[in-house]
Amino acid sequence: MEPLREPIVSLLGHVDHGKTTLLDRIAGSVRASKEAGGITQHIGAIEVPGPTVRRLCEGILRTDQLAVRGLLFIDTPGHRSFETLRRRGGALADIAILVVDVREGVMPQTKESIEILRHEKTPFAIALTKIDLLSGWRKPTGPTPLADQVARGTVDFQKALDQRLYAVAEEVVQLGFSADRYDRVSDFTRNVGIVPVSAKSGAGVPELIALLVGLSQRFLKHELALSGDGGEATILERSDQKGVGPVGSVIVYRGRLAVGNEIVVTGRTDPFVTHVRGIYRPLPAKTASSKHVRLESVDGVEAAAGVYLAAPGIEDAMPGGLLKVVASPEERDAVRFELARESQPVAEVALSGVGIFADTLGGLEALAFECREKGIPVHEAAVGPVGRATILRIAMVKDPTHRAVLAFNVPVLPDAQPEGESGPVRVFRSDVMYRAIEEYLGWRAGRQKELLVRERLDLVHPAKLEVMRGYVFRASKPAIVGIKVLGGTLRPGVRLIHPDGTEVGVLKSLQRENESVPEAEESSELAASIDGAVVGRNLKEGDQLLVSLPESVARTLKSRTLSARESEILEEVVRIHRATHPFWGQ
Repeated sequence: MEPLREPIVSLLGHVDHGKTTLLDRIAGSVRASKEAGGITQHIGAIEVPGPTVRRLCEGILRTDQLAVRGLLFIDTPGHRSFETLRRRGGALADIAILVVDVREGVMPQTKESIEILRHEKTPFAIALTKIDLLSGWRKPTGPTPLADQVARGTVDFQKALDQRLYAVAEEVVQLGFSADRYDRVSDFTRNVGIVPVSAKSGAGVPELIALLVGLSQRFLKHELALSGDGGEATILERSDQKGVGPVGSVIVYRGRLAVGNEIVVTGRTDPFVTHVRGIYRPLPAKTASSKHVRLESVDGVEAAAGVYLAAPGIEDAMPGGLLKVVASPEERDAVRFELARESQPVAEVALSGVGIFADTLGGLEALAFECREKGIPVHEAAVGPVGRATILRIAMVKDPTHRAVLAFNVPVLPDAQPEGESGPVRVFRSDVMYRAIEEYLGWRAGRQKELLVRERLDLVHPAKLEVMRGYVFRASKPAIVGIKVLGGTLRPGVRLIHPDGTEVGVLKSLQRENESVPEAEESSELAASIDGAVVGRNLKEGDQLLVSLPESVARTLKSRTLSARESEILEEVVRIHRATHPFWGQ
């Protein structure tokens, strides 16, 4: 049987449905414990070699007929803001695992993942995870075939598993795919296989791997045929590796990549040409607590492979971009033109908006997507750390609530904002994207409220009051009378008028229990000092008075959010003036 290259397998699904934990069980890695917030934040690649695949498939498939040399898994983020990253993973993958929590079923991100797989025409299987959390599950004492493990559970467990599995199958049918339990599917070209899985115990994992291998060998022979042509790879991220220096983490998905190859790489600004100086395979960690990646130098790799690549200028590569081997000057120029044409702005730039920064192109795209969904305009977007120049530019945007930077998984340089939170720009940095966005939205809401309060203090606001009977304390110079606020917010310094438009005087001060107060709300009763008013001449007990509003203020207030009572008072003032000036306040 002709050997095939490793299929690239993408794991997709809703946030916290167990994708990384499942991959941990398959690969024996410790990735789940290292992810910020327990959520996968980038596309990562883990290679499961052929011997491991054969060992997992023993007793399910005839391992002597396995032509696949291994599996290369791409673990993609599941929550909605990572649509662009999932699209990259879906497009890169040969086959996919759609991970669904048995308790929650098909969620919004599950549906989006199915749409991605449909768009990319990627075959997939469904892993129904966390079956060990169903009542009546019995923990296996050793490696047990899935059918036997299900049979060991109680009747209630078996019934609950069947009900939930077919509920998922029905939801998948509504999304355009026929689905059934994997061992009941006779034609995988027409039906999607659902495999119940417990990542904690490993139950169902061999059956899931066997299904992937079987589907790959049967339906992807052409796509998985080994090619000796020029290599192509996707750049996942940049990093520094001890003893090697700057490297790019890449997935070689076509052809071969070798030391000495001339390559064209998507750069942060423009595509650039360089050559491969070194290729390094990551070795398994000696212990789960190991923080350093052990590397093995190799002369070359064939697709599919996840490797570290050293090349002059690789630190300028754009994470999420492409890398292609070229064999001639003509090919080099053609590829540079192609990559330059494919480069698109990450976000529409607004005149006033926040700055967004991430450590990878995919992360930046996801952050831009989430900002667009939340109605957050973007003024500046870039891959890399937040520097002083960015802070100075964002400090100049017009809207004070946009003077902020959202930094996802990137450092803020020491000189960027030495004033800290008291500086002109707030920086919201987090290793979990939604946390940075939530913190910004909370700050923006508080800032908007603060600005509104300040603006209300600066503006003359509608208010109406009544002079209380029996509470004249001084008749003039200034008149001091008891008043009751009938509506709006009353502040000293405003001019008071009668309902016919005649002027009474200026409200000098407000007092309650011999103490001055800055303002009085509706229903408040207190003493008012009115300069220019003379009780018995232009003011008498029982009079109702209005705050006089300048025409420009009336226009401004019409576009602001006022209470129902304030709106009534504003309209009353407008009617008074329009009696003599028909277009007043328009």
